[in-house]
Amino acid sequence: MLGQRLRDRWERWLSQRIKPVNQVILQQNRIFIFLSRTGLGFLLLLVVLLVMAINFQNNLIFGFTFWLFSLLLVVIFHTYANFSGLEIQAGNTQAVFAGEIAECSLFMRAHQRERVAIKIGWPDTGLQTVWLDRGEEKTLSLRHVAEQRGYYRPPRLRLESHYPLALLRTWSWVQLDWRVLVYPAPVWPGEIPQTSGEHEGASVSSEPWGDDFAGFHLYQPGESLRRAYWRAYAKGLPLLIMEHAQSVESDVWLDWDALAHLGPEARLSGLCAWVLHCEEQALPYGLKLPGTLLAPARGEQHRAACLKALALFNTGTAEHG
Repeated sequence: MLGQRLRDRWERWLSQRIKPVNQVILQQNRIFIFLSRTGLGFLLLLVVLLVMAINFQNNLIFGFTFWLFSLLLVVIFHTYANFSGLEIQAGNTQAVFAGEIAECSLFMRAHQRERVAIKIGWPDTGLQTVWLDRGEEKTLSLRHVAEQRGYYRPPRLRLESHYPLALLRTWSWVQLDWRVLVYPAPVWPGEIPQTSGEHEGASVSSEPWGDDFAGFHLYQPGESLRRAYWRAYAKGLPLLIMEHAQSVESDVWLDWDALAHLGPEARLSGLCAWVLHCEEQALPYGLKLPGTLLAPARGEQHRAACLKALALFNTGTAEHG
């Protein structure tokens, strides 16, 4: 119980001291230095040597003790210099589904001097060791599990080093302003209900077109290529997609109320699975959520808009955030 309270206080203190930033240059107020286990043993050796020198009045032991102490002072300087001025910048993130591993890119730049054996990452997923020459920039890809939908902020990064001689341990905490868009985990809730209204009776099948040819339209990114008119494309014409009667006439509505027998999160997971299914089958589909209506369409942009609406539903986060 006491240990948990101490950890909670430590986390609150770090949260107040370390604010989310997009870019940071490590300075004195962000760098922590303390003796490592090897350093504690080294300090104990210095104390023993000093006691021996005083007891035996031996100038050689005095000189050796002070030389080792001066070495420790030099190590402190190099330990601090290895971190000081290191620039860290948040890169791009890619949207993922809940439960998947989010990848966050990170840029590290070494100004003025080289950086030796700096470990960086999240303690619960392991640290990567980075070496940088003077003026070099490296791009890292860090991974962390995104457990809940919405905008996910990865935890604080830890930087650590035992350079040089492993007598001191240097570390720093950095909170980069990453925001990963996390979609609901897709869970198939059953067949999509038939479209109501003027399209009632049009069912969703594995083939989103009938036998009646209805014309062509220009290819849109994200569309299935199974209906591509390759003969015209081979002659140098733009890539055309053949339309059939059913694909033109039946728009599918993915309705929140159609899954009324499920809980809120299960509904979102079911709608997410339906969105992916309709996109895979090249079906025009719309999305109905309480307070949100997306007109029927298809393509990568429409898919992303629908998944984003599902991810941010009732999270209190602005759609454009």
